[in-house]
Amino acid sequence: MSGINFLSENFYSSGTKTLTTGTENAQFPISNLDNASPSVKFRSTGNAVVIEIDLLQTRSIDTLALVGDPTGTFGMTVASYRTSVSTDFSGSPVYNLTLVPSQNMGYSYITTVVHRFVEITFTGQGSYVELGHVFIGERVNLPQNSVSISSFSYGYQDKSNIKSSQYGQKFINELPLVKSLGGDIEFCTLDETDTLDNMFISHGTHKPLWIIIDKDSEALTDGASKLTVYGYLKSMPSWSAAGGKTYNTSLTVTEAI
Repeated sequence: MSGINFLSENFYSSGTKTLTTGTENAQFPISNLDNASPSVKFRSTGNAVVIEIDLLQTRSIDTLALVGDPTGTFGMTVASYRTSVSTDFSGSPVYNLTLVPSQNMGYSYITTVVHRFVEITFTGQGSYVELGHVFIGERVNLPQNSVSISSFSYGYQDKSNIKSSQYGQKFINELPLVKSLGGDIEFCTLDETDTLDNMFISHGTHKPLWIIIDKDSEALTDGASKLTVYGYLKSMPSWSAAGGKTYNTSLTVTEAI
């Protein structure tokens, strides 16, 4: 969906998870996926995994997204899912996720369903499946006229620790690069401002959220999904009046590790 999409209220976290195909690596159990940090990851012992999630009650679902471990390699080649009102998925359509290993992310948008159970199927890179975090829920969408697309930029910060001797020899403790994404949101209505305020207050700067920017449906396809990130607000956004009844703000999100 074009515009800017936030993935905020995550039903996966409160659901129960069962491996119906595959076995978890004892050092990287499936319970790790309840941790918001994607480097606290799940890993299987084989190349095929099916996870069944009971959301405990029927929920409105229009988006499923995932991230890998940002400190490692993207641990899957194929991911798909089905939803249902029961544990019988035989009549449910299969939805394929668009996987973007370069951005450590996968996502799928569907027409809203109201279901309780979700089944996700993974194929790994050869010997195991690895996964950092999962989102199941509804996206918060702002239309493309609310996105100042030219203001959005992304970049990477090198957190490596580098020390030099008196002779100029460098001693390097190499750490993963950390992505950041930021830009301006313009001309939000009062209802849109209230929706975003509630989301920002819920997450603060301590609870990660997802941002997927797709102006005119081009940023994901032609733009290689670079304007995406799962991370933390760098600071709480503040609003300025943009004429009578609309408001502007800016935000920066730093990748969760």
